[in-house]
Amino acid sequence: MASEATPLEQAFDKLNTCIKNQQHKKALKACDEILALAPGDEDALRCKVVAHMQLSEFQQAIALLRKPPLAALPLGFEKAYCLYRLGQIEEALTVAASSLSAPDLDAAGASRLLQLQAQLEYRRGRTRDCIHTYDKLFQQYKVDSLDLKTNVLAAYVAAGLSSELPDLMTALKVRAKDSFEVAFNRACGQVAGGQLAAAEGDLRMAIKQGRETLFEEDLGEEEVEDELSPLSCQLAYVLGRLGRQAEAGELYDKLIRCSQPIRDEATRAIANNNAIADAPQRLEPGPQNRKYINSATRKLEGLVERPGAAEGGAAAGGDESGGGGAVGNLAGLLARHTPAGSLPRFTGDLESRLGADQKMQLLLNLGLLYLVAGRPEAAKELVGVLAAAPGAAAEPAVALLAAAVSLSQGKTVDADRTLEAFCASCGSGAPGAPPASAALAPTLMRAQTALQAGNLAVAQGLLAGLRDERLAAQGALVATRVALYEQMGDTAGAELLLDAAVAHWRSRSGEDGAASALAWCLSCAIGLKLRLGKLEEAKQAFNQLQSYGVSSTAAGAATLTRLARACALADPSAAPGLVAPLAPPPTGGVLARLDLDALEEGAIRAPGGPSGRGAGGGGRSGPDLAAAARAIGKRGGEAMDVDQQPKPKKSRKKRKPRYPKGYNPELPNGGLPAPDPERWLPKWERSEFKKKRDRRRREKDAVKGSQGAGKVDESLDRTKVSVAPAAAPDSKAPPVKPNLPPRKGKGKK
Repeated sequence: MASEATPLEQAFDKLNTCIKNQQHKKALKACDEILALAPGDEDALRCKVVAHMQLSEFQQAIALLRKPPLAALPLGFEKAYCLYRLGQIEEALTVAASSLSAPDLDAAGASRLLQLQAQLEYRRGRTRDCIHTYDKLFQQYKVDSLDLKTNVLAAYVAAGLSSELPDLMTALKVRAKDSFEVAFNRACGQVAGGQLAAAEGDLRMAIKQGRETLFEEDLGEEEVEDELSPLSCQLAYVLGRLGRQAEAGELYDKLIRCSQPIRDEATRAIANNNAIADAPQRLEPGPQNRKYINSATRKLEGLVERPGAAEGGAAAGGDESGGGGAVGNLAGLLARHTPAGSLPRFTGDLESRLGADQKMQLLLNLGLLYLVAGRPEAAKELVGVLAAAPGAAAEPAVALLAAAVSLSQGKTVDADRTLEAFCASCGSGAPGAPPASAALAPTLMRAQTALQAGNLAVAQGLLAGLRDERLAAQGALVATRVALYEQMGDTAGAELLLDAAVAHWRSRSGEDGAASALAWCLSCAIGLKLRLGKLEEAKQAFNQLQSYGVSSTAAGAATLTRLARACALADPSAAPGLVAPLAPPPTGGVLARLDLDALEEGAIRAPGGPSGRGAGGGGRSGPDLAAAARAIGKRGGEAMDVDQQPKPKKSRKKRKPRYPKGYNPELPNGGLPAPDPERWLPKWERSEFKKKRDRRRREKDAVKGSQGAGKVDESLDRTKVSVAPAAAPDSKAPPVKPNLPPRKGKGKK
């Protein structure tokens, strides 16, 4: 006969059953029962840590891991993972690296730690290190799983190596049809490369494939949509960049206002941000957009953790009236409590799910909303936090936002100094310095600020100092500089600029778009030379323009018209030869169909001709004119029916306006009293309306029923009336009359 199990064995059997059934809450209770029987049991404590991790209770799990006896055990993977989910990326990387250097680490444990380390490096923005870690997994540990290959594709996209994705997918032997995650990552690479149309097709294919895969796993409709929410959010972004704002807005509304909120907080945050960014018409300053701007500001503020909220003493959210309130208070809290060299913490899983670039973009958009809402002080505090964050020195958007804050406060000199300092650091080669291309937007903002201040020469010098030759020869920039030269009276500088742009694009004739850019520059040069009176040079430029086949377009025809008009004024004999290739003389067949005699006989005199009368005066009658017009094409066998020709519209006579009685158009409001602003409201809603007392309310106050019911006049109770002392017999005081109610009227008795 088998002996009965001890209580400790029964508790372990219960724990084993809970773990097999994935009942993690019951597993925690079973662990507590074991620890009550055997305090400090390592197996029970490790099971309790795993149960906490399965329930996303990472704070409780890391607290157990830091206490003995688990603190002395080699549980580096569990510690690093808990720290990662708590948003402590740097500390998690340190724990993972120290665990990988342990001498007694087996291959399975090293593989797990390397996968976690690659994920941590990806979240930290160190994408190149992440790619090297995945290469080590593939080459040294021979890991060959579709999930890791999918993660490698995402790392290449984040590292800016989207152009290498096709070769990488061939080397890894993966296709977009293998899983919807692979198709999604390839679409992200196409978005980064500017191939938006191809990305839309891949995203739609990935969503369709994902639905089929997840439905096969017996997931419900809402669960499937929740799993595919990142793909829908990316598709909405692509549609917005393609200019299809209505379709993008529908997808964003579906993600944000769905019946069941999306579990992925990162996707929900990005959807809210993109929906705000894709509605610029709702962000225009004005009372009509105040409510939307405040709502958008609160949405982005809700993504950021409020540090030291108890100290600040402000509740979350802002007021609808547009005042400062708690909205500006968040920026103050961030400025006081965010450590230097770090970004503010985000709420929940956003801290670990969002990358550094995504966090920076969300905070920059929050600063822009502060500016739009008329809160420059809050925007200034937020800019101070962003400027001290890692990588902010190489981010042109931070410098642009700081300059915009200074401009909103009227500090033009401070804004120009901020932008000038950033442009000076671009391309300097110092560690963490931005590239030379990052100076474009700040330089254009400096030029715009100089133009608004009326400094044309400063703006011209800034635009001339752009280092990118291809950008400097673009049509929009060339046209702006030519207009500035003309406003400054420097036509020679404008002519030299156009000649340089023409020479630049002629040297790059084999590139895409070079022919159209050269044609535009030639058209602009022809117009300038015509204004300067250089007719021969304009003809030479037009001959070059004809060689590109642009003269047959609408822009070329307009240029030809201006050139022919100028030639006709200066040299009448040159104009026919200029337009001859485009307007050939009529052929013999066309001339043969014309009856010259009929044309001569049917000539119609114009109003005010030699007879001095109108068209119907001394000329032919109406039927004769119609007959002559029909006879014009008789030789060709065709007659023109004048009755079918469109008749000219009769000009309507301008009638004198009729004004109301007493109206004088020279006075404000016609001299009439101002209209009642409440004339559109119903009468009972107007301020001067006096509401009559309801008859039912009067009857309600009346005394009804038998005597004694309802309200009773206390003065009628004789028992409560103080009795005066009896008067002397010889007193002549009048008798006391009863207090009766007054009669309403006299009538027949």
